[in-house]
Amino acid sequence: MQFKVPQFIEIEDKIIGPLTIKQFLYLLPGAGLLFILWFFLRLWAFIMIAIPITVISLVFSFYRVQGRPFIYFVSALVKYLTKPRLYLWRKK
Repeated sequence: MQFKVPQFIEIEDKIIGPLTIKQFLYLLPGAGLLFILWFFLRLWAFIMIAIPITVISLVFSFYRVQGRPFIYFVSALVKYLTKPRLYLWRKK
């Protein structure tokens, strides 16, 4: 009896078109916020606010730092900034 060995286990499944579920969930809040802002702001104000929101949403979805998703970079940055960085060496 032969068994099939799974292939490409490190690649995430494409669930929603060409996007993985994580990418879709990073894009969804940005698109929702832009949709809401469209109704409350004038065109020039909407464009000024939409550009950074779009860039942030796209960076979190698609940009990779050294082969890892951008969210890992941001979480490491937050941990680094919030933890104390004073190390004292004590000889026992």
